[in-house]
Amino acid sequence: MENFMEQFQWLMGLNVSYMPEEYKEDIFHYTSSNGFNSILFNKNEMITLWASRFDCQNDVTEGKIAQLVFHEVCDEMRETGEINKELYETIYNVAPTRTHLFIRFDKKGQPTFSRPECDRYITCFSKNKDSLAMWNYYSKGNTYEGFNIGFSPEQIKSELRDYFKNEEVDIKMYQIIYEKQTQKDIIRKLLLKLEEVYEKKLGNQIRCYISNQLYDWSLVFKSEYFQHEEEVRVIVYVAKRTENGILQKGPMDVQYRNNYGLTIPYISLNLDKKILKSIGIGPLYCDNAQKENQKNIMYERLSYNGYEDIKIEYSNVPIRF
Repeated sequence: MENFMEQFQWLMGLNVSYMPEEYKEDIFHYTSSNGFNSILFNKNEMITLWASRFDCQNDVTEGKIAQLVFHEVCDEMRETGEINKELYETIYNVAPTRTHLFIRFDKKGQPTFSRPECDRYITCFSKNKDSLAMWNYYSKGNTYEGFNIGFSPEQIKSELRDYFKNEEVDIKMYQIIYEKQTQKDIIRKLLLKLEEVYEKKLGNQIRCYISNQLYDWSLVFKSEYFQHEEEVRVIVYVAKRTENGILQKGPMDVQYRNNYGLTIPYISLNLDKKILKSIGIGPLYCDNAQKENQKNIMYERLSYNGYEDIKIEYSNVPIRF
C-alpha cells in the first residue's frame, strides 16, 4: 500500500468484515403502556422513539466486554505464536476511542473527514416478537400490560437517512453478539489478518484502526446473561461541541428523564407513521371474545390517529400471572 489513503481505506474496509451481518427480518420494540402511548400517540403526530445514552443502559457491563475479550484473545494468540511479539505490543494496550469518524462526500464524490468526540445513544429492538422474558420487563403486578411495536429494518434505516444530512450525526444498526466464543472468533480472525500484513511502518494506522474497532465492538458485544433479549439496536453518534473548553448545545436536542433514581440523557427520533407494521399485545388472561373486542378497539384507535393496515396480534405465551 503506497500511501496513507490506500492504507486508511483498506483498514476501514476491514471494519465491515468483522461486525455483525445485516439483519433483515422484522424487529420489535417492547414497551410499557405509557411508553406505547408516548411512541405512537404523541403531539408530534409521528412515531417517536427514545434513544438513551450508551452509558446509562441497564447492563452495568455495557461497553466493557469487548476490551476484556480482546485482551484474552491477544494473550492466547501470543502464547500460541499466532501473532508475533511486535504486533502484540503494538495493539495490546490500545483503548477504545471516544471519537467517531464522520465521512461525508461532496457533489464530486470527494470525501471529507472529521473525528469529534461523540456521545452514543441507543434504541433497542428484539428479533423475537413474543418473548416471555421481554414481556416480563413490562409486567405490572399480576398482569402483563406491555406492547411491542413492529418494524422492518429497511424501513427504519430509510427513515433515519434524513438524520445523515447533519454532518455531526451518524446512525448505524447492528444485531448484538452475546456468545463469548463468537466474539473471540471474530477478534481472532481480524488479528490473523493483521498478522499477515503487519509492517512496522503501519503501526500508527493499525493502532488507530484497533481503537476504532474496539469502539464499535463495545457497542455490539454483550454479556451472555442478556442473550434472551435477542437485541437489534440503532446506534446514534452525536458529536459533542465545545467552545473554550465549555460544552455547547449539540446538533440534536438532549433531554433528561429519571428512572430508579438515575438521570438518563436521551434524544428523540421522529419517524413517519407509514413505517409501522404491527402491534403485539402482551399476555392477557381473558376470553377470546374480549380479546377480539380489544383488537377492534386498537384498530379503531390506530385508524383515528392516521395508522393504516397494521397487523395486531396477541401474545401466545400461556401464562396467567
